[in-house]
Amino acid sequence: MRDNKKFIINEFEKVKRLGFVKSNRKNNTGIGKTFEDYMGVVENNFEAPDLAGYEIKSHREEVASYITLFTKVPDFPKQPNSYLNSRFGSPYEDNPDLKKLHISMFATHLSSNFKTYSFKLINDRNLKAIRIGVYDYNTERLIDSSVGYTYETIEMILKKKLKNLFYVSAEREMRGNDEYFNFNHAEIYSNPSLEKFLDLIDKGKIMYDIRIGSFKSGKAMGKTHDHGSGFRILEKNITLLYELHETV
Repeated sequence: MRDNKKFIINEFEKVKRLGFVKSNRKNNTGIGKTFEDYMGVVENNFEAPDLAGYEIKSHREEVASYITLFTKVPDFPKQPNSYLNSRFGSPYEDNPDLKKLHISMFATHLSSNFKTYSFKLINDRNLKAIRIGVYDYNTERLIDSSVGYTYETIEMILKKKLKNLFYVSAEREMRGNDEYFNFNHAEIYSNPSLEKFLDLIDKGKIMYDIRIGSFKSGKAMGKTHDHGSGFRILEKNITLLYELHETV
């Protein structure tokens, strides 16, 4: 039986020995795409980790930023993204008949969207759900909290997709217009828990991003387009979510 941890460490060491490699994509996602290509990661379904039981994340050494833990459409109600966008979205400047909703929110304070609505995560321990709270911008009165995720769904993701996290850092340099990466450091995190996740939500250490738009052309024109709404955490706080941590 294969030792998955040993396998993924060995694969990482192979990539590390390559030194600087050219990015396979010309945008912010280039680092992740490039490392996964060299590691042999193929596209997977939502529930499965990337490779050998490990979810793989990567970042540029000099950048301290939020990383995505997971993206997922809310559990309830039906067609939650369309509901949010139609009720609380803002018109596109170049196409006012269509709407978009881009907002980052926490459980510790209200975040405003074009001075129309404010948003905040609601950790509802009684109903065992994390809800998206929408508030009146001026009065701060709660308008809507009908969209959200069940604890059951979040725990499933933590136990399956995020159970083992392989987190890679890369030195980078520009050569003309091309970006190159040297994947030189890795951390392994294991055994996250729902309670740790909820505690980080309550402390404002996990952020939720809504990234919803509308298709502007084609057969899907006017329909809701989810650009990857999900939960994110600062790199320095990843260790707070996991029971075990080791440096490769």
